[in-house]
Amino acid sequence: MTNGLLPGKTGFVTGAASGIGRGIAKVLAAEGADVVLSDLASSAEEGAQAVAEIEAAGGTARFMAADVTSAADIDALIAQTRAINGRIDFAVNNAGIGLKSMLADSSDDLWDKVNDVNLKSCFRVMRGALTVMREQGGGSIVNVSSIAGAVGLREAGVYAATKHAILGLTRTAAGENGDVNVRVNAILPNAIRSKLLDGTSPEFLEGLLAPQAIKRMGEPEECGHLTAFLLSDRAAFITGACIPIDGGYLAN
Repeated sequence: MTNGLLPGKTGFVTGAASGIGRGIAKVLAAEGADVVLSDLASSAEEGAQAVAEIEAAGGTARFMAADVTSAADIDALIAQTRAINGRIDFAVNNAGIGLKSMLADSSDDLWDKVNDVNLKSCFRVMRGALTVMREQGGGSIVNVSSIAGAVGLREAGVYAATKHAILGLTRTAAGENGDVNVRVNAILPNAIRSKLLDGTSPEFLEGLLAPQAIKRMGEPEECGHLTAFLLSDRAAFITGACIPIDGGYLAN
């Protein structure tokens, strides 16, 4: 595709086989980007289906299996994305998990698992992408945080800690890299249809939706539209922004 917000741009989305990541990848491709969808090898079938949907709509995409808790896999993702067109124009850190637990009941293992997937992987991906983007003199990163990055979330304290920390990484990276035309922003979704919310209790979902001004679940593609804008040249003066996409949750 040559039209849209991202014609000729190449980059990747982590956690892209389903949910928010899949919605983001589909929109980026529809806006003209060449997108690498990355997710666990166990999600390869879903990833292939997402790629097929993108290609059927006229977009360009490919799937790459990668475990974001593996430094070697992240290095390979960076290298293989760069090899497509010799650069990395964008990176979207979306991979994440949420394990419910009261803080008093949370184990060290739970802390380590959630931090490895949500935060350490974000740091490693940013480090690799920033190195390439600084060398080439430009690029854009969007980190997917959460409304739990702005407020506390009952039974999700460890998750909330990682999402708060992602905002710190986002703002710091924005300040450190603006002089080489690299922008870094974050989005803060609330209740978006995704695997992360599958299986949660009706009471938990009601608690997420009740404070929203817009009383419905968000769609993954809505996160995609915001992400596409932030990655595009139309957002050239926006960096360090942490933008809620939450139906008005934080407004209340």
